[in-house]
Amino acid sequence: MAVPPRRHRDDGRALFRYADRVAVRCHRCDTPGWVTGPSNARRFRCLGCSEALDGGCGCNRCGAGDWVGPVRYSGCRPCGYCGHQWVRIEVRRARATMPLRTMAADCSQCGRSSDVDVTLSRWRGNEAIDPDFGLPLRLVEKTAAGLLWAYNAEHLQALHDYATATLREGSGYNRSMFSRLPQWMKLARNRVLLQRAVERLQRRLLRG
Repeated sequence: MAVPPRRHRDDGRALFRYADRVAVRCHRCDTPGWVTGPSNARRFRCLGCSEALDGGCGCNRCGAGDWVGPVRYSGCRPCGYCGHQWVRIEVRRARATMPLRTMAADCSQCGRSSDVDVTLSRWRGNEAIDPDFGLPLRLVEKTAAGLLWAYNAEHLQALHDYATATLREGSGYNRSMFSRLPQWMKLARNRVLLQRAVERLQRRLLRG
């Protein structure tokens, strides 16, 4: 008798819906902790070094603020020598240790350097960091296919349900968490690998 397929239906939830409570490590002393609080008043308190971060709203337009993760400096201006539009610059740094107001950039037309006013914004990319302060996530697992990370137990359970399904149905929303998973997680050949990696993180979370 054939075993019926284990179905998984994408409920359309975006990734940020899983981030109400995020397991992290302090960027200073590596002590485990949690980012908690309502979406407009997030906070982190380290029980190891007493580091305190407040007010993270998850908005990329708010500058660095209490953000301790990667940042991006970007800007553009007409060339100060030949008038070519535009001289552009975009630089990513591991952290905004010393905010900059201007950076030098070369004109693609005449090759001469001009100072460009730059703005500072948070940079997340695909880094394993929390969305409010850029703290390193606690639930991170390297696999042979790629890096797995999660925010909390609910996020892990959602990934586990996805990993163990033999039939996956999309939601039609391209902003859903499942639609934006890395390609290696979507491949059928990596189903068992993903499941085992999620279970290792679940056990780690239970151990505290």
